[in-house]
Amino acid sequence: MLIGISGMISSGKSTLTKKLHEHFNSSLMLEEYEENNVVFNTFLKW
Repeated sequence: MLIGISGMISSGKSTLTKKLHEHFNSSLMLEEYEENNVVFNTFLKW
């Protein structure tokens, strides 16, 4: 199962992710924001 979570700053994304991780006893992959992220900056320009 793959779940993607997005949202505004301080909306509880990390908290929800950790709760889902505990509930489903699955692997956890958190991706931190990078200021020079090519994909993210492309979406901003779009």
